[in-house]
Amino acid sequence: MNELFLKIINMSISASWLILAVLILRLVLKKAPKWVNVLLWGIVAVRLICPLSFESTLSLIPSSETIPLDIEMAAKPTIDSGVPAINSVVNPVLSSFAPPQHVLTSANPLQIWIPILNIIWLIGVGALLLYTAVSYGRLCRKVDTAVRYKDNIFQSENVSSPFVLGIIKPRIYLPFNMNGQDLEHVVAHEQAHIRRKDHWWKPLGFFLLTIYWFNPLMWLAYVLLCRDIELACDEKVIKELGNEQRADYTQALVACSVNRRMIAACPLAFGEVGVKDRVKSVMNYKKPAFWIIILAVIACVIVAVCFLTNPMGFQFDEAIHTIVSANHFDMRNADDTVAIEMNPAQISELSSRLAGVKNTKKSDEYGGFTPGYQISALLEDGTYIRINGYSLSDNDMVDIEWNGERYVVSDGEFQDYLSRICVGGDVAVAEPVPSVTKWFDYLETPDEMQWGGRHEINLPEFPDVTFRWTYGEMMAVTGNEITSLYTGMPIWNAYFCDLTGDGLPELCSTISWGSGMIDNRVTIYDYANGASYELSDRGYFDFTLRFNEADGYLYVDKKKYNTDELVETGRLVFKNNCIQIEGFSNEAHQVFQAEILEDHNGYYLVKPVEGSWELNSADRIEVPIRNAHPSPEPEIGDVIEIEYSGEILETYPARIADVYGIVVVKLFCNTCG
Repeated sequence: MNELFLKIINMSISASWLILAVLILRLVLKKAPKWVNVLLWGIVAVRLICPLSFESTLSLIPSSETIPLDIEMAAKPTIDSGVPAINSVVNPVLSSFAPPQHVLTSANPLQIWIPILNIIWLIGVGALLLYTAVSYGRLCRKVDTAVRYKDNIFQSENVSSPFVLGIIKPRIYLPFNMNGQDLEHVVAHEQAHIRRKDHWWKPLGFFLLTIYWFNPLMWLAYVLLCRDIELACDEKVIKELGNEQRADYTQALVACSVNRRMIAACPLAFGEVGVKDRVKSVMNYKKPAFWIIILAVIACVIVAVCFLTNPMGFQFDEAIHTIVSANHFDMRNADDTVAIEMNPAQISELSSRLAGVKNTKKSDEYGGFTPGYQISALLEDGTYIRINGYSLSDNDMVDIEWNGERYVVSDGEFQDYLSRICVGGDVAVAEPVPSVTKWFDYLETPDEMQWGGRHEINLPEFPDVTFRWTYGEMMAVTGNEITSLYTGMPIWNAYFCDLTGDGLPELCSTISWGSGMIDNRVTIYDYANGASYELSDRGYFDFTLRFNEADGYLYVDKKKYNTDELVETGRLVFKNNCIQIEGFSNEAHQVFQAEILEDHNGYYLVKPVEGSWELNSADRIEVPIRNAHPSPEPEIGDVIEIEYSGEILETYPARIADVYGIVVVKLFCNTCG
């Protein structure tokens, strides 16, 4: 429901630009037929009704999605209004709402406020619908005793002003006390309404007002729509009238303008509004020149093309566009800029990021600035994509160059990604002192999860504290006080490890989080200092924590969201006041072939094939298979190709820390000749 609410907000913002354009055109096209104004409001209705739109280089909508639909979950919430001045004011305020990236909270303020605003919106919609039902019911009771005059025309002593009521079978209701001349003009007017289907357009306008009631421009548009409908109807009637008949027609309008409060209150009834302006319009009416009509129609077409389409955005399709190679640069020091080649895992992540990038608009806004950092990627078709990062006025800005076009990116998560890739690796920090204590790990045995149980543990480093786990909450119990440390849905595992190097262990867990859209993330709680840290990238990647017995470190596996595709794996470390994955991103992957000697639980014992290994074929190597599931499943005696990155532990047998892929290249067969 929150996503629907944000979609409504975005559609309202897009339509607001169109409403402003219509307000200007109404002034410019004063001499045009009045039905042109009604047609312009019809274009506004199309924009408000249709959730989808085509992209066009002619679009004058600054941004098709001002508010990202996942803004409440974004680590760095931002909007993209398409107007830099607005973004520069709003985005710093939004960023101040978000908790620091190293602090884990159960909900940031946007997660609280958006549902509240959603409820307020629903209350407003309900109130207007109730108002419509009540006013319609009162009006129906008022005309319940009406007498048929002829055809669909009725008269009632309870009616003081003529109006049309009904959508499927509209009826004209008149008061009894009208003289013959006024009656003739009024009936002609109301019948013109029915022929023009105005009894459909006003309820449609009010329905849209009910949905978008929070937008002040919608109220103005609805009022002007009602007036423009009346003016267009008057124009249709008086085309065939002489000057004397027009005077009689205006007298009929004035006579019908009294005591019309009840009619105006019902959005489903069609009464007379704006009588003063209508009288002036009738008396001053002149048939518009043909060229004015042509220009007005052209103006409507231009408005439709420019405001019913969305601005062209950046579109990258992984199935079509393949990145061959990529380099990243830290260009803040022009005398010390080095190109660092990105490894396959980083290229895979870059491709996923580009495919999922949101909130872009075609713009040369930053073309005159020198980027502080950049990623340059070569595609299979020989073209380059360059992603530029700028630090301007304390704000990080990003644009993408591709095929001669520039696209400004207002996706906060993508901005953080670029900064992390290009800049994040420069900070040197002291090595952590890993000392891992396993408490429990239901990721290894998910069927044994104790959904209704709890675990407790005491550590000598915290003698007065009992740490308590339930499936949804981690707590610290001190005496009679229970403090919630963090929550999850559920908390899958818990390890104690001194990552910060202060001699006191932190709680390290994998948790699932979200409603409808569930992701996995790694959270660290530093109980000694009351600080929380998190590895998460909602909707893009899942993070899970595991203990690597081969080297005694905690490892993090980073996979594409909701898949088993491994993007990165590495040690969990504390750097630059936040937790990170210390992978082997700048080391080239190495490959060797080996024969499987033994199949143990979690690793293969292999013997390298002669000539494919830096050591000799007499060596024995243990190859972990946790993150590299071969297909088909090999058997003892098969020859497999192993892609790995990282150090080789000089034990016997030797051990490889990180394996990225295993491929069966030769199947052993006892019955083969």
